[in-house]
Amino acid sequence: MNPTNLSTLSPGQEINLNITSLAHGGSGVGRHEDFVVFVPFTAPGDQAHVRILSLKKNYAEGQVLSILEKSRHRITPPCPVFGKCGGCQWQHVSYEEQLRQKQLIVEHALSRIAKEEGVKINPIVASPKEYHYRNRVQFRSDGPQVGFYQKQSHMVIEFEECLISEPAINRELKKIKEEVKSFPIGKIKKFEVALAENTGKDTDKNNNNVEKIIRTENRSHGEETGFSQVNTGQNTNLRNHLCTVLGTPQSVDRDNMGSAGNLLDLYCGNGNFSLPLNRQGWRIYGVDSSRSAISAARRSANENTFFSAADCSLEAKRLAQKKRRFEAVLLDPPRIGADERLWPNLVALDPATIVYVSCNPATFARDWARLKNKGPYRLEQITPFDMFPQTHHVELVALAHKSTVKG
Repeated sequence: MNPTNLSTLSPGQEINLNITSLAHGGSGVGRHEDFVVFVPFTAPGDQAHVRILSLKKNYAEGQVLSILEKSRHRITPPCPVFGKCGGCQWQHVSYEEQLRQKQLIVEHALSRIAKEEGVKINPIVASPKEYHYRNRVQFRSDGPQVGFYQKQSHMVIEFEECLISEPAINRELKKIKEEVKSFPIGKIKKFEVALAENTGKDTDKNNNNVEKIIRTENRSHGEETGFSQVNTGQNTNLRNHLCTVLGTPQSVDRDNMGSAGNLLDLYCGNGNFSLPLNRQGWRIYGVDSSRSAISAARRSANENTFFSAADCSLEAKRLAQKKRRFEAVLLDPPRIGADERLWPNLVALDPATIVYVSCNPATFARDWARLKNKGPYRLEQITPFDMFPQTHHVELVALAHKSTVKG
């Protein structure tokens, strides 16, 4: 990059920009004299007239004033509050192009941050639904106004229905609106509405499955049920993929010291992955810091599934000190990634296989760079999953195996 590029741009300046890609975070990406400019609500292929809002060391942020030439990937957003509500960033981009851009985001993070070249990256797995897929939503209310917060503000944006939420969630929204319609402005509430996973036990008098809604008010995120994936259909695909890449163990050691068939599931939540893997034959030790999530997991536990409410890094250290060994380690940390203290203890557990499920390609790439510097593991493949259509978020599953040569 030319170091003089900063002097060619200034806040308030208006430029014409060719948008070439989309970035993790949601903005379109263009270059002005080789200086990167991020512009929300643009699409790859757009020719945009842009006002520069701010300058950073290595990039600028802009606001689109008009589209001079529309991209062939640009579509009309179906949601009337798109661009106001803070929930979606990409409704103006065709779903096919959303998938292509998410694939590129994963490839870019692996190359730029983890310095990995030549790793097999499988084609992204599309969501079964482009809309009406979210099974858990947080609504905010200010008096009788109910909706989502506008991005970077506490202003409530109202709407009739959320187009990315399951129909049952929207039906509950109507009930909430009725309940708060007489509330005065300034009375603030938070509602978390979740569609419970159907276990086959919730049926009506005719033995038909019924949808069970869990609603909490003014409580911590996931306090009632623990963390769970928001896209039910895609979560099924994700579970099936994990069962495929981990396979069925050839044998299972049950003395707590042998590794065969033993799997450590870190950041396990309510057992979303633990339980189907256990059904496939793995003996599971699940760890999560959320006591409510572990309580939910324990309700489905059996003699070959053990769940502990603990800090994942500290529990990995304790297990390593006790000379425990695991054939495989699965981890699904939050968006910020795993604790840096985890890696030397994970390596000490000596798993033959490590599977990392990530909802942030950048923090995954950072974590993988840390892990490969600690132990002899090679990255075999990555499979991206579109868990969050109409947004910039992308999930991935990375499979690594122990090698005889470090790195």
